[in-house]
Amino acid sequence: MLATVPSQTSASRLKKSLAADGIKSNITQTPSALTKEGCGYSLRFDGAYRGEVERAARELRITVRAYFDEADGGYIKR
Repeated sequence: MLATVPSQTSASRLKKSLAADGIKSNITQTPSALTKEGCGYSLRFDGAYRGEVERAARELRITVRAYFDEADGGYIKR
């Protein structure tokens, strides 16, 4: 699953918080098909941890723009 965030700093802060809870994630550039601005960052993580990602984002006051599942070479907004 991907969580799109406003900046690399936001993605880094969120990744660090998740790692402290033992949740693996990776920072990646948001695919251009998913962003109107043509740039941005996303956090890739196991979708089973979406609740934990939402909690961490709230605690850190990070706005997650959207969540996407990766499927059949594309993305589905969740």
